[in-house]
Amino acid sequence: MSDSSQLDEQIDFHYIDSDQALSASCQRWQSADFIALDTEFIRTDTFYPIAGLLQVGCLGETALIDPLEIADWSPFLDLLRAPSITKVLHSCSEDFEVFLRLFDCVPTPVLDTQIGAALAGMGVGLSYQKLVLAVLDIHLEKGETRSDWLQRPLTDNQQLYAALDVFYLQQIYPMLVARLEELGRTDWWQQEGDLQVASSSPTPPELSYQRLKSLWKLTPRQQLAARMLCEWRETEARRKDVPRGRILKDPICQEVARRMPDTTGALASVKDLSPGVVRRNGDTILSLIAAAKDVPEDELPVLAERPLSREQSQLVKSLRRCCEEVANELALPVEVLTRKRELEAVIRDGELPADVPLWRRQLLTPCLESANSSAGGE
Repeated sequence: MSDSSQLDEQIDFHYIDSDQALSASCQRWQSADFIALDTEFIRTDTFYPIAGLLQVGCLGETALIDPLEIADWSPFLDLLRAPSITKVLHSCSEDFEVFLRLFDCVPTPVLDTQIGAALAGMGVGLSYQKLVLAVLDIHLEKGETRSDWLQRPLTDNQQLYAALDVFYLQQIYPMLVARLEELGRTDWWQQEGDLQVASSSPTPPELSYQRLKSLWKLTPRQQLAARMLCEWRETEARRKDVPRGRILKDPICQEVARRMPDTTGALASVKDLSPGVVRRNGDTILSLIAAAKDVPEDELPVLAERPLSREQSQLVKSLRRCCEEVANELALPVEVLTRKRELEAVIRDGELPADVPLWRRQLLTPCLESANSSAGGE
């Protein structure tokens, strides 16, 4: 096994901090088949991530783009949207948030090497460090994970850490492609990437109540109050660009909805609700509760399903065992083939959710039919 510190002198990267340099680089990269991407950002006191650095690996180059210095992103956006250039990322969900904040779009088409590794039978949820170790037998340090990416100038260690993220990704990607082509799974990989792009849009504020745990324990009216509180909180957090917990934490949203207070005193008695929140937002919170109380009984939505019954839970376990058999035959972790929420949807609704990719749907159909048969026999 090699140590990345022993290879530093072999790694060449350049720093892009002007529109002219970015345009020239993007012109070269337009001829590439794929481009490796990564981001570094800060998200300590804000709702949205603040980009500190964008890393690009392409045609053997490794580049660090300084987003604090770039005004004209149009050449880079052309790359992100180019259908002929595959965008390669590792565990891309947070990177997508950075791209959405900077550009109001995400790269496409995308292949995520964390998913590719899982489809190649290397394990679920591999970190980048573990992937580099597994594929290249190189040990990467994690030294700059919590670094301040907004400081300038960046240290040599920060720049090296960031460069390595795409330097090795350029080497790993063709090896994963070869392995998945051998297994006949490249189309599976692309379908998963297409799903990641399709599901990258932020959750609408009106659906942010789905973050709450045990919402089903509330009455329909209390659930409505919780939804209204969460929608207001989400809108405020985005408008002020602060973490949603600074407005109102999840457990407090749920407890306020459960109690349905109608006075400032009653609101102030909610456990862990700070006097500052009551002072700043108490009137708004009470008005939302009052609005929920005014909704006619026959218009109240049921927003949360109750947990599965014991019998239904047994059917989920039976369905999972069937899925495990299919996964074992393919030398895949079962978590790659299906998720718990998908199995529960089969039991509740008799079908898989609409967003399940075709390759998984085809493999799971026999299990689905088996579950429906079992459910019908109950």
